[in-house]
Amino acid sequence: MATDLNTVVLIGRLTRDPEFKMVGGSNSSLVNFTLANNRVYVSSGEKKEETNYFDCVAWGKLAEIVKDYTSKGKQILVEGRLIQESWDTNDGKKASRIKIRVENLQLLGAKMGATNNQGLSPQSFPVTNALEDSFSEIPAEDIF
Repeated sequence: MATDLNTVVLIGRLTRDPEFKMVGGSNSSLVNFTLANNRVYVSSGEKKEETNYFDCVAWGKLAEIVKDYTSKGKQILVEGRLIQESWDTNDGKKASRIKIRVENLQLLGAKMGATNNQGLSPQSFPVTNALEDSFSEIPAEDIF
């Protein structure tokens, strides 16, 4: 039987400062952020641009790196996988959304609008999957 594949790689800019939380009984680190990903293309001889927005989540040490080294406008590369979060709304309906579970990231370039580059080279921060199982029992209300 073939194994399914779930891999995402994006480069984009943070739309706002990351939202950092400590959750669960073991005080695990969690950060939520949104990436804006721009695409320029030509249609009928006219140059057009589209922007897509992707919600991302990172855990543990990677969450702390996002909190400490990124802010609104910072360009980053994220690698991860899609996850579907589901919950019951206050009116008893089912709701869900797709997010990117970040497993690796690279810091790129300066913040949008910055006038000088301090000569920083891209940094890569991988995270191991060994921590993932410890987060499966955290209630959804602690995550959102």
